[in-house]
Amino acid sequence: MKIRAQNSLQFILTKRLTLIVAVFWVIGALFAAYTARHEMEEGADTALIETSRRTSTLIIDYLENHQGAGGIVVLPEPGFDAVHDDDDDSDHDDHDGDFDDFDNFMQYQLRDAKGDVLLRSQNAPETPFDTPLKPGFSDGDEVRVYTSVTGNGDLFMQVAEPTEHRNEAIIETMVSQFTPLIFLIPVTILAVVYSVTHALAPVRHVRNEIETRGEGNLTPIAQDDPIEEISTIVTAVNRLMAKLEAALSVERSFTANSAHELRTPIAVALAQTQRLLAELPAGHAARKRAVQTEEALKRLSRLSEKLLQLARAESSGGFSPTGHNQDLGPTLNLVIEDLKRAGMEGAHIRFDTENLATLSANIDLDAFAICMRNLIENALKYGADDEPVDIRVVEDHIVQVSNGGVPVSPAELAQLTTRFKRSSNKADGSGLGLAIVEAIARNTKAELKLYSPRPDHADGFMAELRLHQS
Repeated sequence: MKIRAQNSLQFILTKRLTLIVAVFWVIGALFAAYTARHEMEEGADTALIETSRRTSTLIIDYLENHQGAGGIVVLPEPGFDAVHDDDDDSDHDDHDGDFDDFDNFMQYQLRDAKGDVLLRSQNAPETPFDTPLKPGFSDGDEVRVYTSVTGNGDLFMQVAEPTEHRNEAIIETMVSQFTPLIFLIPVTILAVVYSVTHALAPVRHVRNEIETRGEGNLTPIAQDDPIEEISTIVTAVNRLMAKLEAALSVERSFTANSAHELRTPIAVALAQTQRLLAELPAGHAARKRAVQTEEALKRLSRLSEKLLQLARAESSGGFSPTGHNQDLGPTLNLVIEDLKRAGMEGAHIRFDTENLATLSANIDLDAFAICMRNLIENALKYGADDEPVDIRVVEDHIVQVSNGGVPVSPAELAQLTTRFKRSSNKADGSGLGLAIVEAIARNTKAELKLYSPRPDHADGFMAELRLHQS
């Protein structure tokens, strides 16, 4: 399970949920420990009371039967037969070590009204407990004592429990409360991360779908998840994309229709101008203006052609009709030959055909031809006049078009794929060629990379088109 960046929703939810669970667990454990301590104190005190009530009569009876021996009567350890030899009390006054494994924490002392100890248990001290002779509970330095009046009111039965034993039991209980947290908190963190990761899967899916949308792909996002919040977001995004699609469709339609409608009038005007030039004699005063008009109409014709290409490039599609790679070598050859026939300084094109036969990709042939024509025309227009334009096929899906000339600055290079952005080296051109190639590359999952200066050179420019292969 991958932990996301600290500003991600997954990380924030994981951190907060883990913190909340851990805090409440600690609070619950503290409350449970406090309750357990109170209950254990109460249970231990109850045990002292019950022990005093149940054993006082037996202890008085034992005292009456053994008091003749003189001194403090000592109760035998549990399990010892105290009456088997009444004539030799000295043999069983102390039996330390006979029952090493028996943990007997209760201590007894039977005292008279003066406070003297008449009888004690094996584990009780010979000196009186440092507590007053009054009924009820009292605390000594090391013991918790319960005192009850017995006999005819002249004897005091004191049952004590060492505070060390009681505290040890309480500490063990608290440790048992908090020890599981050492293991449960990490397990909880993993469980929270797992739960949050899977709960946010629809959010990541919608994010990925939105990232794939763009100017060439504004299809609605499928609403497969019934979660209300996600469904609301998807609905809002789909509405926004529908509005964008409508706006872009109007823009493309206007661009395409305008360019298409202008082609015929421009062609007619250009033909009439060229006919006028043919009819005007050399040296005529109007000939110069007619030549300027012809050049302007040619530029306008090229601009309308670029606008038509841009409208097509920014529309969806562009992949191979079969959905698989297809051979692009003949198309590239055809584009280069067509540029030579059109007089686009074909003699300055240097084409390396070494890997041409292997060139293939998942792209429509017309879209590929538009890309290559624009890249080569761009190199011919903006490249150095004394250096050829180099065209190379690298591997089987990469085409490089490079030219000489003054290098383009990094700031300017980053903006060359913007519409109507032209290099400052030359003012000729419409500024749409690289924008058209970038749009087609975006729609076909290809990648257009621009370099200036050229790799391994100190000058020039190179456009590298990395085509997508299926």
